[in-house]
Amino acid sequence: MRIVIALGGNALLPKGARGTAKGQLAAARAALGKLSRLMDDHQVALTHGNGPQVGSLLLQQHATKRVPEMPLDVLDAMTQGEIGYFMQSALHRKSAVLLTRALVDEKDPAFSHPTKPIGPFYGRIQRGMHMVMDAGRGYRLVVPSPEPLAILEKDAILSLMRSKFVVICGGGGGIPVNKAGHGVAAVIDKDRFSSLLASSVHADLLVFITSVDAVYADFGKKSQKAIAKADARAMKRMMAHFAEGSMRPKVESAVRFLEKGGKKVVICSIGNVARAIKGKAGTTIVR
Repeated sequence: MRIVIALGGNALLPKGARGTAKGQLAAARAALGKLSRLMDDHQVALTHGNGPQVGSLLLQQHATKRVPEMPLDVLDAMTQGEIGYFMQSALHRKSAVLLTRALVDEKDPAFSHPTKPIGPFYGRIQRGMHMVMDAGRGYRLVVPSPEPLAILEKDAILSLMRSKFVVICGGGGGIPVNKAGHGVAAVIDKDRFSSLLASSVHADLLVFITSVDAVYADFGKKSQKAIAKADARAMKRMMAHFAEGSMRPKVESAVRFLEKGGKKVVICSIGNVARAIKGKAGTTIVR
């Protein structure tokens, strides 16, 4: 079976963690240890978020004028290498980290309506920053998150998967580039990228690892309700019940994968992934 597994950035850098190299490696080992059986038995591509890490780099740049400031696409590339290295170091099997670019349209409306939260959580809005409340957990900086249209390294990813490499790719949703191959200032949602990747390599299963144990309608409210299993049509009808910039991109990405011919999507936490794959935990969405 061919599987794409999308690891949230907070699974590799938990909320409140300082983000030291030692801490990130330990988090990678803990997360990937729970995926060991899947990686043994199937063709697997691992994607990952970079919101906490790229946000930290951005804050470091703003803290000093003594070093040249790097554009956001370069920070995306830096975090792909950083996180990919930690993940590869945590694996004890044949693996490859692939710097991955994603084509975007510079006229995408996302550039005038930033929605992607990155960086640490704050108790209040920081002066001079475009910030929003992130699912009730605190305020975060938001940046443009355009739609990925194509994955430039798709053929290389598929070739490595067929050769039984665990492929670590598409970090942070890929490095956003325009038609000329030039980087643009954005952070692509890694869930949308993962959905596109799963469709592009004809994956049988798409797994979203997130910080909550399942998809909840009206998360954080008294009316919140966990969804154990649903089809794509039912999830589309419920879309307004999922938070923009948080669970909604995962549900939208799941539906898109299924509408393009995918068979099954699982959304769960890293702690219940083994049971969720068997349909005993998390949320399963089918065509």
